[in-house]
Amino acid sequence: MLEQTARAGTTTTWPAIRKRLPALMSLHRDDESVLLWLVDDDRDQSEPLLSALVTVGDRQMHPRFPTIAEQLGVPAGRSSTQQRSTWNYEVLKAHQYWRHRH
Repeated sequence: MLEQTARAGTTTTWPAIRKRLPALMSLHRDDESVLLWLVDDDRDQSEPLLSALVTVGDRQMHPRFPTIAEQLGVPAGRSSTQQRSTWNYEVLKAHQYWRHRH
């Protein structure tokens, strides 16, 4: 689903994910972070973070993105400006990387 989101050049939210994948309806908020980490855990290091495509509100960085990125070896920075910059870059990379993949 996140690969489709990347190909479309968009982002998504947890409510939208739950709508498309009803099995995740009862997923606890803490488990959302674990799931996002698992999405990217076995990626090739040259691939962008698909988890960056999960946002809150109107295309705003998910508050747990910096922690997830750091756990996956992507330095997110300490300040909120650095973290938003890292997030924006990962979103852009995901859109570019997946645009022409099948």
